[in-house]
Amino acid sequence: MGIRILLLVALLIGLMYLSSWLGKASPAQRSAAIRNVIIYGTAATLLILVVAGRIPWIFAIAGAAAPWIQRALMAMRAFNQYKAFRGPAAGRQSNVNTAYLAMTLDHDSGAIEGEILAGDFKGQMLSSLNLAQLLELRDACTGTDQQSVPLIEAYIDQTHGTDWRADEPAGSDGRSGAGSVDDRISDVDALAILGLEEGASIKEIQAAHRRLMQKMHPDRGGSAYLAARINQARDVLIEQFRKASN
Repeated sequence: MGIRILLLVALLIGLMYLSSWLGKASPAQRSAAIRNVIIYGTAATLLILVVAGRIPWIFAIAGAAAPWIQRALMAMRAFNQYKAFRGPAAGRQSNVNTAYLAMTLDHDSGAIEGEILAGDFKGQMLSSLNLAQLLELRDACTGTDQQSVPLIEAYIDQTHGTDWRADEPAGSDGRSGAGSVDDRISDVDALAILGLEEGASIKEIQAAHRRLMQKMHPDRGGSAYLAARINQARDVLIEQFRKASN
């Protein structure tokens, strides 16, 4: 009797820990964990039945449970495919950081926002600046933080239109450095850009890339620089996924 109570307590503690971990895990990690629980749980049940001398019951249990296990695995696979190809979850954002800016792209609306990290406007949001101040910030970044320039220009285009470009000096296209991505980004930055969690599958990476490019592709009025960053993030994550799979 005492052993049964100890086993029950251990089982409850394990289930509490598993529930807490699943709440923080990525979709891919949750799927793998649930699959392992089913496999090892079944093996443990078989072992207990053998030790308890109840092996004759195993055939009846297996026969009754097999169709339900098969349906559960099929439902789990279909749910994962649905999550990979559906629209982004509400409130999901992509993040791009530079020396001057912490930029966010809202997946629901496509709106760009950014916090200013350095310079005369440090601590303010881009949305709090008028056009003249945004252009002043853009000019301050020129030559010191070239990556921030196309981000600020993309924000100005989205919030103030493109008429401001007519006032640019002759010979300037107003897109200094736009679309130029020379530095290697980390896996963490790539996940932030695509708005994904660690452990994302290739299908999730490709789906996130496709959704963001529909909003940020230059042919649709988006930012060439952000589009280049999104492409780079996809390539980095797919390369990392394939290395981990080998």
